[in-house]
Amino acid sequence: MMSHNTDADARAAQAVVTHHRQLAAALTGHVTDLVTAAETGGLRQVWQHRDALLGWLHTELLPHAYAEENALYPAAAARPEGRLLVDGMLDEHRTIAALVAELEETSAPVAAAAAARALQAVFATHLAKENDLVVPLLVAAAEVSLADLLDGMHDLIGGGGQEGCGGHCGCGGDVPGDRSVTVSV
Repeated sequence: MMSHNTDADARAAQAVVTHHRQLAAALTGHVTDLVTAAETGGLRQVWQHRDALLGWLHTELLPHAYAEENALYPAAAARPEGRLLVDGMLDEHRTIAALVAELEETSAPVAAAAAARALQAVFATHLAKENDLVVPLLVAAAEVSLADLLDGMHDLIGGGGQEGCGGHCGCGGDVPGDRSVTVSV
């Protein structure tokens, strides 16, 4: 059983929400760049922005999702009120992965922009559920320490991926990074 520290869990919950905001902002930037390039008809720019988005998805967003599946979701699913929620969250992870695959496979600028925009919409809904349902569920569970669950996130995603968190995410890691968007939590 984990020890429950209300202050540490509150800080961890805020770190999760802050990190999710950073992920959403980074995704919005990538999607906006891709859609703008598709609208203006610059094929070279479309594929450059698509490739940049795919690189970010593979080094940031997907590792984040897989780390959540290993660190946060089991604790939430163990609670009767969280089991179906987590099942839905896992379905959304599969939808996000399918949209990433669609983005990788398309050869049409409009289809790339549409897939990117769809991914952004699914991710926004997904983050709202994590922030408003999963995180509060874990914070409220007396036998769960959200701070302890997040402490192992670096190990789950290989030490913070390319960019690391620089200690800014609240996960307890200290992998140096030079961007505000991070891999963990």
